[in-house]
Amino acid sequence: MSLPQQLINNQKITTHESKAVTLILITVALSYLLLFLGIPLFAVFYEALGKGWALYWAALQDPDAWSAIELTLIAAAIAVPANLVFGVAAAWAIAKFEFRGKSVLITLIDLPFAVSPVVSGLIYVLLFGAQGWFGPWLQEHDIKLIFAVPGIVLVTVFVTFPFIARELIPLMQAQGKDEEEAAVSLGASGWQTFGASPCPTSNGVCCMA
Repeated sequence: MSLPQQLINNQKITTHESKAVTLILITVALSYLLLFLGIPLFAVFYEALGKGWALYWAALQDPDAWSAIELTLIAAAIAVPANLVFGVAAAWAIAKFEFRGKSVLITLIDLPFAVSPVVSGLIYVLLFGAQGWFGPWLQEHDIKLIFAVPGIVLVTVFVTFPFIARELIPLMQAQGKDEEEAAVSLGASGWQTFGASPCPTSNGVCCMA
């Protein structure tokens, strides 16, 4: 292949729209962001700070506010490591192996995206509430799940567990299997192969997720 032809093939294919079309698309996108992100954020800060910083700091000193912050930090401290372990394992299995039930696993990972968090919470109440399937058994054994820290952690994990897996799967698929196959051919164990191949290039993605 000649050099000019290679340059043509390597050129980025772009669309050439008129300035009016480009301006309309940008306006629509910015209007959408303003309507569904900018205005709600402004309303939150306006209501929180509308009566001055003094009242805001006084509200933060309320024991109930500190209890809510502590509960949030506890749930995050448990959910993030759990999601990290599941996300890396699921992404590794989906990207590197072919097995029966792979499509089912992908569907289960995407399930929290299709289910409202409110519905997720309702499902947990129906399962573990006082009148739920497992409620009487939990009461008999004095196990508090719903409206307690364990229940909040379970719901948080369910709602957020797809993020790391969904960030890692495309990256691992793009990496291919060459590094793993080379490591196995050199006598590396499964854990050595796992530690040497995906982790160094996936740290940034894990942090972003």
